[in-house]
Amino acid sequence: MSNLDLFRRDFILSIKPEYAARIVEGLKTVELRRRFPFGAATDARMFVYASAPVQALIGYATILDVERREIEEIWEKYSRVAFIKRSDFDKYFRDRTKGFVIRLGQPVRLVTPIALSTLKAELGFTPPQSFTYADDGLDRLLQPS
Repeated sequence: MSNLDLFRRDFILSIKPEYAARIVEGLKTVELRRRFPFGAATDARMFVYASAPVQALIGYATILDVERREIEEIWEKYSRVAFIKRSDFDKYFRDRTKGFVIRLGQPVRLVTPIALSTLKAELGFTPPQSFTYADDGLDRLLQPS
């Protein structure tokens, strides 16, 4: 483990299933957020929790960087790789002048997703509304038995 790894904090993001699947498939290369801890996330893993009806951790990707940008600039630069309709984008970012773009690489789809029931039993996990920091025990759950 390098010294940088000591300071890296991995994240778990709740993401709608249709978007979550595209991330772990490597098609959706950015995740858009109204808020996100800017600057501390580069090289961290972003674990993808697919919300209802899937309710499981389905994979992860590496955070290449996080950008804070004007809303219209986000749409112009990233709409194609964000896989979001303009109406949904406008609704999500209403009342905001700036947002966050989490650029992703090296996606990994878990062979066996980790169900919410397992995450709750093993880690006391509650799906976040937006994001949470990953529990150190998550790596143990990712290892094949």
